[in-house]
Amino acid sequence: MSKIKKERITKIVEGEKLFLSKGISRVKITRFNEVEDTQEVVCLEIPIQSTGISELIDTFKAQAPVPHVVDKLIKKDSQEAKELGLDKSQWVKMFDYADKDYIANKEKHDSDLGIAVLCKGIAVDIFDKDNNPVTSREDTIRIMREKGMSGEQFSQMVENITSLTRWSEQEKSDFLE
Repeated sequence: MSKIKKERITKIVEGEKLFLSKGISRVKITRFNEVEDTQEVVCLEIPIQSTGISELIDTFKAQAPVPHVVDKLIKKDSQEAKELGLDKSQWVKMFDYADKDYIANKEKHDSDLGIAVLCKGIAVDIFDKDNNPVTSREDTIRIMREKGMSGEQFSQMVENITSLTRWSEQEKSDFLE
């Protein structure tokens, strides 16, 4: 791993992109040549950036679905009673994380967040078939899917974007040595 450079900041000036992180997301594809009946593994290098990602994630967190609260009888000798420190059976209010509607809403919310992160974090211009710039999230995702982006590639790019500003365990260890 390369050594992490340190920069001491003595002032912050409006308009500077001090916290902008840029990088490359490397995505594996396999191309099949029908004429030669061969396969070729290719690594696409896609520029990515962190601008606005934290704010986007904060906004989505504030809009995250919350499970319904249900009344549940906790028996005094159960594991739940021990975890809650209860010495007698009693009714408690608990979130119902197993609720099907909550699970569906949470999955949609998480998917929408991933899509928003990808759209905000991809640092290349995207054009439609008529060579017009694409600005809407829906069109960006539609075009990426039409290009054949898999769920794995999508997840990998979102992870690469969010990790531009997050310390990995290895980086923490190397930096603190």
